[in-house]
Amino acid sequence: MRRDADQCDDIMLSRSTGQEPMPISPKFRRFIDDELSRAAAMAERTVDLTLAQLQQPREGMLSQTERQHYLELVASLKKRAPPFQREFSDALKTLVRSEIEGTSASSAENIGDLELMDEARVEIDIEVSRAAELIKGSADWELRELQTFTSTLAGQTHVSADTNPLGPLPYARALWQAACLVTSVPVQRGILLRIAAGVMSGELKKAWAAACTRLEEQGIEPGIYRTVVIPSGAAPRAPTFDVTRPGALESLLSTMPAGGGARSQSGATADRSRASHVRNPAFEQALMRLEDLMRRAATGPIGAPRMPPQLGEHRASLLASTSETVDRQIVDLLSRLFEAVLSDRRLPAPFRTVMARLQVSALRVALVDPGLLEAHDHPVWLLMNRIASAGETYSNDTDPRLTALVAWCDTLVDDMARAPTQDAQLYRQSLARLNAFLSEQLHEQQLHAQPAIDALTRAERREDLERHLSQRLTEQMVPIRTSAAIRRFVTGAWAKVLAETMLRHGEKVEPTVGYLKAVDELLWSLRLPDHPQSRKRLLALLPSLLQRIRDGMALIGLPEAERRAVLDELLAVHTEALRPGKGGEEPELTPQQIVQQLRDEALPTASTRPPFSESLIDLSSMETVPAEAMSGSGSMDDDPARRIDAMAPGDRYQLFLHGRWTRVQLLWRSVGGRFFLFAGVDPKRSHSVTRRALERLSEEGLMKPLDDVSLVQRAVDSLMRKLTLTQ
Repeated sequence: MRRDADQCDDIMLSRSTGQEPMPISPKFRRFIDDELSRAAAMAERTVDLTLAQLQQPREGMLSQTERQHYLELVASLKKRAPPFQREFSDALKTLVRSEIEGTSASSAENIGDLELMDEARVEIDIEVSRAAELIKGSADWELRELQTFTSTLAGQTHVSADTNPLGPLPYARALWQAACLVTSVPVQRGILLRIAAGVMSGELKKAWAAACTRLEEQGIEPGIYRTVVIPSGAAPRAPTFDVTRPGALESLLSTMPAGGGARSQSGATADRSRASHVRNPAFEQALMRLEDLMRRAATGPIGAPRMPPQLGEHRASLLASTSETVDRQIVDLLSRLFEAVLSDRRLPAPFRTVMARLQVSALRVALVDPGLLEAHDHPVWLLMNRIASAGETYSNDTDPRLTALVAWCDTLVDDMARAPTQDAQLYRQSLARLNAFLSEQLHEQQLHAQPAIDALTRAERREDLERHLSQRLTEQMVPIRTSAAIRRFVTGAWAKVLAETMLRHGEKVEPTVGYLKAVDELLWSLRLPDHPQSRKRLLALLPSLLQRIRDGMALIGLPEAERRAVLDELLAVHTEALRPGKGGEEPELTPQQIVQQLRDEALPTASTRPPFSESLIDLSSMETVPAEAMSGSGSMDDDPARRIDAMAPGDRYQLFLHGRWTRVQLLWRSVGGRFFLFAGVDPKRSHSVTRRALERLSEEGLMKPLDDVSLVQRAVDSLMRKLTLTQ
């Protein structure tokens, strides 16, 4: 098992290899360096105020144990104040600069290892997430104001939290790193982190306000009047218009300005009207001209901009070509919907071209197929949502998985453009083709991750075998009077030895047979009959038995201190047993004694030693959000266990790991459902997470489906907000 201090080191892992660096100008870099130069003084003030908080009277508010923790923290923090301040300052600089440069904040990557995230490591993320929210607390207004300046420094045309590398998260993570130097007790680290985060919130409120003043004095114009963009991974805005309601999209037709406020026909009358009337030649020619522009944009010279024209750019000419009210409303609605789709920040840039090339095709379907506006699960919408969801998984523009998906989608829309008929069946077939490609892509990733899958499969088998063997050994130990240390060794450590050797070598071959025999010999030696022949046999047996026990301890890597303690216990037991008249058989235990003994035993329900290198997964991408803002709805969303049960290979999620929202795809789940393997940011690495760790993330609202709000739903919401503003 790795040292406890490594858990602190792991929190520093912020970005995986290949993450895009943040664009930064010289002026922006000078601002960041100036802010980082003030970190040491802030850390010093934080220590002083934290000590004051820890020493405040809390009569009747703390238990005896809690008071002891506070007293020990005060003593430790006073003693280690200078290292705390240095560590905070150094960690903050490392985190911020790695964010800017797109590099890992830690050199310990262990790329060849399988990383296992268990519940203990998830708890660290949860603590850091909560600390970030505490820091943000009273300083939220100043943080928002600072983001208006950093967005300008980053050359953005909108306000975005993604342009500010000095947000709450790096401060929270640096505080955690510093807290690890003060104490090794997890409970005390949590107390120190929470109190220091609350203190730092007040410090940052003043620091961020002062930073805004300095930037304003330098002539930096804040982006106050620009569009505010919510960070990726933040809690989604509640839908303003539910597209899943039957006929929801069709009800929007009458709100379109091009329809003059006229109500669209409904029911069978609308169906007959849309399917039977012949379009006038001018309207058809306008559609054909637009299709020709789309084709020419798609086949332009290499290196030239490939974004096809938007439907909205030709809305006026299309509307002028038809007098049919329904047609005008459909043109207006579809053009505005695609404007929203193509400006969606969650849609990766390469897929905006793909969506743009579907505009005229989708419009043709809408003009003849009333089902497109009647149902949210029409093949047109399903295909668009599926492309967007798949494309959103990959955050790195150079990811080969993204490149392959973009190329395949380009081919798909080429084939669709050449189809003689644009209808629902074409989209249904295209969706089936896309799903087949995504299944093939998933299978390729699973093959690449097969060594990890095999290792996790063995780990689950080992856990099952350990549990079964431990139960069997516990039953055998019931009538034996011995020390708690030896009892734990037999039912715990030796169960691991037997499970390991059975998995490696089989059940009926050496060394498994020898380790099984050692169980019988050891248990017999613990109840040695008071007879000369028994003592003589024990003397002959001990050398080989003890050697076998040492070999088993080495097999599972039992810590030296535990080995020595068990062997010392056995030495005492066997020494006593070899004395004549001292080693007689113990009387049989009464039923009450047996029940009490079983109650006193701590039977492990699972392996307590992770079978892989322990480190937090090296994943990152987005900004933190309050855990309470991430809560879902519905019965399944209320039950983390049911959500985990419903996870299937191929599903895409956002997980809050390492103080970052990161996009992952589930590659595999074990038969017993205790291990889950994900593909993450780096296509060369897979990441394993235990079931309980996922449940904890889910309980805290730190896990959600990547397609929680579909592309079409987001587009409709955007359209409705714009219509509301123009009314």
